[in-house]
Amino acid sequence: MKRKTIINYFFLIIIIHVFHLSAKAQNRNYNNFETFNPVFYPDNGDEFRTAAGTPGAKYWQNKADYKIDVVLDEVKDSLSGTVLITYTNNSPDIIDYLWIQLDQNQYKNNAIRTLNLSPDRLSTFKEKGYHIFSVQAGQGRKLKNAEYKIDETRMQIRLADPLAPKGGKIQVKIAYGYSLPESGRSGIVNRKNGKIYATAQWYPRMCVYDNIYGWNTLPYIGGGEFYLEYGDIEFSVNVPSNHIVGGSGELMNEKEVLSDTQIQRLKQARSSDKTVIIRSAAEAEDESKAESKSRKTWKFKAINVRDASWSSSASFIWDAARANLPDGKHPLAMSMYPSEDDRDTAWRRSTQFVKASLEFYSGYLVSYPYPVATNVACDVLGMEYPGIVFCGTGLDGKELWRVADHEIGHQWFPMLVGSDERRSAWMDEGFNTFINILANRAFNNAEFISLNV
Repeated sequence: MKRKTIINYFFLIIIIHVFHLSAKAQNRNYNNFETFNPVFYPDNGDEFRTAAGTPGAKYWQNKADYKIDVVLDEVKDSLSGTVLITYTNNSPDIIDYLWIQLDQNQYKNNAIRTLNLSPDRLSTFKEKGYHIFSVQAGQGRKLKNAEYKIDETRMQIRLADPLAPKGGKIQVKIAYGYSLPESGRSGIVNRKNGKIYATAQWYPRMCVYDNIYGWNTLPYIGGGEFYLEYGDIEFSVNVPSNHIVGGSGELMNEKEVLSDTQIQRLKQARSSDKTVIIRSAAEAEDESKAESKSRKTWKFKAINVRDASWSSSASFIWDAARANLPDGKHPLAMSMYPSEDDRDTAWRRSTQFVKASLEFYSGYLVSYPYPVATNVACDVLGMEYPGIVFCGTGLDGKELWRVADHEIGHQWFPMLVGSDERRSAWMDEGFNTFINILANRAFNNAEFISLNV
C-alpha cells in the first residue's frame, strides 16, 4: 500500500508539472512557428550591422598583431620563448585592462577541464600549462612590468594608463614556456625517424573585444574552439637542424633552412600540377640519423589571420604542387608525413586532395586567400588553422580524403568568417559539413561517394 501511494504521488507531481509548463507556454508572446514564416526576420539591423548582415556605418573591429619567437626542446618536449603583441583599439571605448587567452592552462590540475575527466583519465593526468616568466606593457615608450592576474585559461592585465579609443595602440610582451601536450588539439607522436610535433594554442592570444559582449572571456575547457582578433603574425621556430617545419603563412627564409636542391624542387612545384617531392623518404631517413646538435630557425609570416600554427619533425617526407584558382592565383598545396604513411593509397595522394579542395571551394565560395595550404600527418585526427591543417597519421584512402577536405573547408568558415566558435561551434561545423558533401561529389568523378549524398 505504501509503495502504491508513493507511485500515485509521483504521477501526480508529473501531471502538475506538465500543466504548469502548458500554461506557461500559453502565456508566451512569441510563436515558435513564426521562425518558418518566409518573411520572418527578427532583427532590423543597427549602426554596427545592417539587417543584411554586412558591416554598418559605425562597425569597428580591434586588431592584434604578433611577433613570436620560440625554441623547441626535443629532449624535454617543451617550448619556450616570447610573444610581442601590438594591440589596436578601434572601438569607441576607453579600455582600462586587457584580457589574454592562456589555453594551455587547461592542463593545470585545478582547471575546469579536469572536472570532465573520467577517474581513469584523471589518474593518468599530467599537469602542464603555461609558466609565465614576465609580463610587460607600454604605449609608445619603453615597456614596463605590468600588473596581471591569471584565472585558469585567462589573464587580465591592468593598464597603468587607459588605452585610448579609435586607434589607440599598446604593446604587450610575455615571456613564457610550457611542456607540450601529448594529445588533443596539439600532439606528439613517435615515428621511426623521429617525433612529430603538432603545435597549436602555443602562445598567449588576445581575447576579442566587441560591441556585443565587450570582452569575450569564456574559459577554454577543451570543447568548443576559438574566437580571435585578426592581425599579422610573424613567428620563428628554432628546432634541430634535421627537422622540417610546416607553418601558417609563408616561409620567409628558404635559403637559411633549405638545401639548394630543396629550393629548386620547391620552385618546380610552384609551376607543377603534379606532385613534386621536396624531401624524399630516403632523404628523411638519412637526415634523421645525422647528428642534430646544430639548430635552425624557421621564420614564417601570415597576413590578416586570426591564428597561426606549425608542425616540426625530422621524419617528414615533404611534397607539393600548385593549385589553380579561378582568379588566376596559384597557392602551394603541400603535405608533410612520415615514411609509415608513404603509400600510394595514403599520404602520397594528400597534396592532390588539398589541391582539389582548394580549387573546388575557391570556385564555389571565394578564392583561397593564403599563399600555402599544408596538410600534416600527426597525432591530431583533424584540426584546422590558417594555411595549415592536421590530419591523423595512419589515415588512408577515403578517410584521408574526407578528413583533409573537411579541414581545408574550414579555411573559409571559420578562418575567413571569424565566427565565435566558443559560443556557436555548430555554425562552422554545420556549414562546412554541407560544402564537404558538394566537394565529395565533385572530386575525381565522385571517387569516394558510397551513398547518394
